[in-house]
Amino acid sequence: MTRIATIDKSGAWARWRHGCVNVLGHLPRVLAFSLLSPWLAAQPHLDDCIASEVQPEAIDLDQPRNLLTRQSDLVIPQGARIGDIRIVRRPIFDLSDPQQDNVLYRALNALNTPTWESALRAQLLFREGDRYQPELLAESERLLREREYLTAAWVGVTRICGQELEVSVLVRDTWTLLPSVGASRSGGENTANTGISDPNFLGSGKNVGIGYRRDPDRTETSVFYDDPNVLGSRWQSGFAFDDRSDGHGRRVYVQRPFYREAASWRAGLSAEDDEREESRFVGAEAIADYRRSLESVSVDVGWRLAERGERQLRLLTGYRYEALEFTRLPDEPALDVLPTDRTLSYPWIGFDYRENRFREMVNLTRLQRVEDVRDGFVWRTELGYSPTGLGATEDRVVLGMDFEDALLATETSFARYGVGQRGNYRLDEDRFENLQGTLDVEYFHGGSVHWNSWYTQLSFTAAYNLTADQTLLIGGDNGLRGYPSEYQQGNRRVLWTLERRYFPPWYPFKLFRLGGVLFTDVGRAWFHDGRNNGPDDGVLTDLGFGLRLASSRIEVQRILHLDFAFPLNGDDSIDSVQVLLRGRAEF
Repeated sequence: MTRIATIDKSGAWARWRHGCVNVLGHLPRVLAFSLLSPWLAAQPHLDDCIASEVQPEAIDLDQPRNLLTRQSDLVIPQGARIGDIRIVRRPIFDLSDPQQDNVLYRALNALNTPTWESALRAQLLFREGDRYQPELLAESERLLREREYLTAAWVGVTRICGQELEVSVLVRDTWTLLPSVGASRSGGENTANTGISDPNFLGSGKNVGIGYRRDPDRTETSVFYDDPNVLGSRWQSGFAFDDRSDGHGRRVYVQRPFYREAASWRAGLSAEDDEREESRFVGAEAIADYRRSLESVSVDVGWRLAERGERQLRLLTGYRYEALEFTRLPDEPALDVLPTDRTLSYPWIGFDYRENRFREMVNLTRLQRVEDVRDGFVWRTELGYSPTGLGATEDRVVLGMDFEDALLATETSFARYGVGQRGNYRLDEDRFENLQGTLDVEYFHGGSVHWNSWYTQLSFTAAYNLTADQTLLIGGDNGLRGYPSEYQQGNRRVLWTLERRYFPPWYPFKLFRLGGVLFTDVGRAWFHDGRNNGPDDGVLTDLGFGLRLASSRIEVQRILHLDFAFPLNGDDSIDSVQVLLRGRAEF
């Protein structure tokens, strides 16, 4: 019997249809794989990536020394490039910490506008695709630490994938929109201020504010604006307007600075119009007031000429115009000497020679903050000629020089000294005028490692042929804390300070850092020709103690100082204890 095979048409059709559906269903994947396979082949496999043991998520920003941790476990390949820049922004308060997880801190986090990622990237000195240069990461970190709206910054390589690197940028915002209401007392005189400012306006990194200030000399209302990165560029601009009870002030500037140590050029333009009343001092006592008006314009440019290793030479040049006018006030006693009007109008040339070497330290001049100190020298000098043909009142040679160098820089100690000189030489009278020279030496020991430290400073200033509007004063406002402001005057001044500083680990409410200090000040201002320099013409000495308060969450660049100083000599008019309450940028 012959068997005839038959075909089940319905089953074949079903199998064919099912196969077509499977092919069509995978078609997008096939096409995508075909298109992306060349790109995928060029990318490093995840198995080839090496992650650092140091990741930004593990860094405790409340422990400043944690920010000094580096990725010593990574070996960066030769010729590596930056493949990805990861921005990690921490809020003001860490709500994962039970001590910070409360209604107030949650509200402050919610109300704060985080710093724009674009504002942070504008500060960086490297971009994705750039060749890896470790010095640019370190300098970018220093630039971020300078910003008032950040309390901490850390930049490091966190992953290596073949020849490409992941660089992480860790920052923590601070609360910046603040009404300011405050008062201070220094040298027996009171100062009060109020206003509102925001150095990180809506997270943009721009600084805006308005304020009111009242001190023994005047009342003042001010408005200001500063933009550190105009339209995301390296250009900076700003202005300030002051309306005073005794005059006004207007300042404006635009500049492209040496935004990094190896920047190739700079340019700047600034102008100022300032009018106020000043006091004429005799024997450190204000005998009469007069009006001082200042108009100035400055334009300058600079170029990097040479660089060898860590040393760099820059050429600077520009033009300055400065006109000072002095006017008697009708209701004031007649002055024995009224400052003479003078105008300087001069081109100038100079150079800047420096060592670009830095060291990170803690508890140097700030409370529990990482600080970048220059472990090298900076020498800058200027020479200008101000002729009557350019509108000057006399022919003058203008001189200026500053030199600063680190004497010692270790993990526990830092010492530096500086020498400065300013003044001009009048060709019509063959003599120097307003010539001043200063020598300053500072030494810090212990604060970077231990919770206490020693600090001492010695400063000496000598002046020659000062005009009537220039004088050297010493008192509560300039270092001699046990005495009233402007207690002595002269053309020589010396001041020595010794402090024992304390940085306890106490961190109340995870909001404030506290410090303490024991101090002594010894100083004097006098005239080299024996003229009357004040109520007590001898060397002045005081002893005292004080407290320091700084916020780690709120933008307060100044440290609150509360000092109690006890004068050991002086005349009978001095109180037995001087109480000073003020804000200072340093400890």
